Amino acid sequence: MARIFALLLSFLYCANALDVTINYGKEAREHFSVLNITHKDPLACFEQRNAENEVLYAVCTLDQTPLASFAPTETLFFRFWSRVVEGRFYLYVQPKHKIRLFATPYDLKKNVRIPKEQPKESRSWQVIGYINEIPFLNEAPTKGLNFPIKIIKNREIFLTDLDIDRGPLQYEEGEDFNAYNQIKELMNAHSHIEAVKLIDETLIAFPETIFTKDLLLFRMRALEHFDAAENSDMLIDMGTKWIKRYPTDASVPEVLYFLGNAYADLRNADETKYYLERIINEYPQSRYMPLAKMSLAKHFHTGSDAQVAARLFSQAYQEAKDLDSASAIAIEWSDFRIQNNEKEQAQKLLEAMLKANPSYITKYPIKNYEFLKLLAENQMYLIAANLGEYLFEHLQNDDISKEDLLNDVSLWYQAANEVQDAHRINKIFLQEFEHRPKTEEVRERDDKLLFDLAQAENPDDKIQKYDYIIQNYDNSPEKEKALGLKAQTLFDEGQYESVLAMKESIKNSPLISQSYLALIKQSLKNNDCKQASTYYTQSPQVEIPEDSKMPLFDCLYDLALNKEAAKVAKDMAQDSKDLAQKLAWLYRDALNFAKLGDTKSVARAGRDALELAKNQRNPKYYDVGFVLFDALYTLNNTAEALDVYAFLKTHLADDQRMFPIDLTLLKASESQKEELGIELYAKDILRLQALHHDSTDSPYVDFALTQSYIRTQRFNDAISVLDNLLKKEMNKDNQQKALYLKGSILKSINRESKPVFEQCVGIAYEGAWKSLCAQALEILP
Repeated sequence: MARIFALLLSFLYCANALDVTINYGKEAREHFSVLNITHKDPLACFEQRNAENEVLYAVCTLDQTPLASFAPTETLFFRFWSRVVEGRFYLYVQPKHKIRLFATPYDLKKNVRIPKEQPKESRSWQVIGYINEIPFLNEAPTKGLNFPIKIIKNREIFLTDLDIDRGPLQYEEGEDFNAYNQIKELMNAHSHIEAVKLIDETLIAFPETIFTKDLLLFRMRALEHFDAAENSDMLIDMGTKWIKRYPTDASVPEVLYFLGNAYADLRNADETKYYLERIINEYPQSRYMPLAKMSLAKHFHTGSDAQVAARLFSQAYQEAKDLDSASAIAIEWSDFRIQNNEKEQAQKLLEAMLKANPSYITKYPIKNYEFLKLLAENQMYLIAANLGEYLFEHLQNDDISKEDLLNDVSLWYQAANEVQDAHRINKIFLQEFEHRPKTEEVRERDDKLLFDLAQAENPDDKIQKYDYIIQNYDNSPEKEKALGLKAQTLFDEGQYESVLAMKESIKNSPLISQSYLALIKQSLKNNDCKQASTYYTQSPQVEIPEDSKMPLFDCLYDLALNKEAAKVAKDMAQDSKDLAQKLAWLYRDALNFAKLGDTKSVARAGRDALELAKNQRNPKYYDVGFVLFDALYTLNNTAEALDVYAFLKTHLADDQRMFPIDLTLLKASESQKEELGIELYAKDILRLQALHHDSTDSPYVDFALTQSYIRTQRFNDAISVLDNLLKKEMNKDNQQKALYLKGSILKSINRESKPVFEQCVGIAYEGAWKSLCAQALEILP
């Protein structure tokens, strides 16, 4: 009976439930293929033969229009295609070698009799493809079988433990069996070096062991993981002998694959193609068939073979029998695409593998680590890092250096500008390999990593990175550094308020005072004196540069913040080399000390300022004489004060600030009964009142001058002063006083005074002066 050992391909075409499947088999060393055609309704099929009675093609027809037609398709034994003619569907099957058509209308597993006649229509047909002869076929035409076939379904199926080629495994426990189990465990753990050692020891110790076949196969599998060039000769020797010894074993395709790759490593093209093509032709159902296509594409991809290689890679990838095969093909195909500058397509292949089957990277750590280095050499850093990190996390043996691998992963993440991942890997490295040679190198690199890379970023991205560090690395040197760099970035961007918002976190940073200073300057420039003073008072330690001191002083002085202004002006006059600058500061010192009540300092600064202003003939600062006069007078330096008064009378006689000086001197003259002084200062005050329309010091000045005139018997001048006073606004008591004095003067010089006293009494206010006016009226004749 023929042995159909695998299903290669299955096509389902929606032509009203028309199914086409293809099987392959081998009988008496002859390969054959079976094309199965089934339909829910019976369809007609027939053979078209030539004059030599050879089948040219088989045709199946349906009196229906299918939903879809067949694209021309080829296999190793058939070419088949379809046509639709006037609504009728035709399926053509043409042999590449030889074919025979059979109807199979019955389920052979049921207890039925198969008739001798071959029906013209059936729901199921088979087309057998073969090369020379197959024993169960007879080249003569037949009408069917002439005996009944009965196949009884096996109701119970039992399988014992299987060996490496899926045959029943019968054994008695012994030392070789224990070794065999250990080797299997090592292979499953991908500890290939240890596995090879134990295999060699077991074969020497037990040369007649029943596990020889499996152990040799294990050894070849293990050698595949190491440097191919160093083990190629050994693999060829072992593989050739193994196939001769076990030619019908199910693992033959695998060993053929090892042989093909080994010859490829030795650059023996003919032998390479021989073994790989044997797999493709003889074992199309094997998982190694697509791997063989991949290997052909890998080793024969230059020149005119390049397009063929691309097609073979594509076929191999699509035909892969399992995830590991697909992953192996993805790696080799991506390597091919990298060499052809198709990095984007290579990236997609590797990303798909990382998503679907990342564990494959751990099964061949030596080869795959070298492949990751290749990716990095081609600047595919991120996918190399992702795969490398997975390899590190799941590596089950010491075939490669975990220290070197993790260091490379860090460098790859860094090269990919994945700063956070690189830093994370560095932390793992410093924990896992604390006392290794590369530790200091990694630590130094990590210290720079998060910060140096950020320097090329825009400010927003920089701050985002620093915020990540601040949030995720609490109580660490990284956080302190990130806080400082964030503050510097904000400062450089003029975000001074944001810097100040961080001052609790950067207490010792000079950026705090620098930010305050920048905000002070900014406010002064915008004429926002109040805001400038607020910033200054919040930062008493800030060092104000000389070019900003005078505007800040003026601002603070205007807001009556005289103590703060004094701090800003401290030593500025003394240290100024420029006389104009010195004068400006002396002038400000004098005015500010006056506000602070520091009389001696006012006198000292005011005297120097006035003297320097006189020498420089700079009238802008002459008015310092007003505060200087007050200071000198308060210090009882009357003579010098009067000199200053004389200077002010010469240069600023009409200044309103003369009012308080005149008033001071007027009161002093009154206390000393100096009538000349009283007249001088009172008359100057009255002049200034008229000039500035300001009667602030009346009626005091008016009454003082009037009394002086009365004492010196200048009655008419006194009356004139009182008449002017009565024209001014004042309270009723002072009005009555002025009228009483005027009436008394008139009475004393024998002039009509009664109307004046009557006017006084007529004011609706009851006071002392009204009583005096009433008494004066009573004694008048």
